[in-house]
Amino acid sequence: MSDSLARVIVGNIAINPSVVREFLKKSHYFMTYKPETETIVLTANHGNGGVDLLSVRNASYENAVKLAEGLGLLSDGRTTPLMWSKWNPIYRLSYDGSEDAERLRMEMLRLELPLIVDRGGYYNADAPEKKSWAWQDSRCVYLPPMWTVDMVIDEIRKDAARYKEQLASKP
Repeated sequence: MSDSLARVIVGNIAINPSVVREFLKKSHYFMTYKPETETIVLTANHGNGGVDLLSVRNASYENAVKLAEGLGLLSDGRTTPLMWSKWNPIYRLSYDGSEDAERLRMEMLRLELPLIVDRGGYYNADAPEKKSWAWQDSRCVYLPPMWTVDMVIDEIRKDAARYKEQLASKP
């Protein structure tokens, strides 16, 4: 049973942010509060652009702060106290069914890193007749022959260490 004091009550809507937080997947979340319209908007961006998850009207600033804190979102402290966010790394694996692609997938699963798997392989404009595996982080695309599987696994492990704090939290 959830604690009734932890709920955010806005009009006739009651939101338990700690429970919602448990079910959010690793992604980039941001929430804004617009005092002119008294609106809270919670948005997620999982690599394909932002989508609104929740929009609450007639909400107070205090409700926005309580919801942001309950969801684990933080203000950057620089721009405005009307925006909160939580960033997590998101990786993409173009999976061609090869043993190398499977090794990459298994390493990502072992390290519990957020992963989007695109089946069918990576289309390379330099060799359009042959698709291959590819691994993408927020900076670039790693694919053969320039990158070997062992080199990419090393990059995956470095990222897991680099983002240890984000990956250990919820969402």
